[in-house]
Amino acid sequence: MLTVREAAAVVRELREDRRWTQSELAQRASVSRSFVADLEAGKSTVEASKLFDVFQAFGLEVALRDRETGEVRW
Repeated sequence: MLTVREAAAVVRELREDRRWTQSELAQRASVSRSFVADLEAGKSTVEASKLFDVFQAFGLEVALRDRETGEVRW
């Protein structure tokens, strides 16, 4: 993912796959429902720490991959 808009699409897909409402995801991630709505709308001003909270609610961790070498950093 390179943009918040790309992250938004992934978050919405994961949430819908689990059949969670925005409110359910918000509760699991300890963020507001309006944050989830803003995130899913692709707003570029979402707070990074809360985005990581959302990923953790899905049981995900974030790694960085170098686009040139493919090297992954944790």
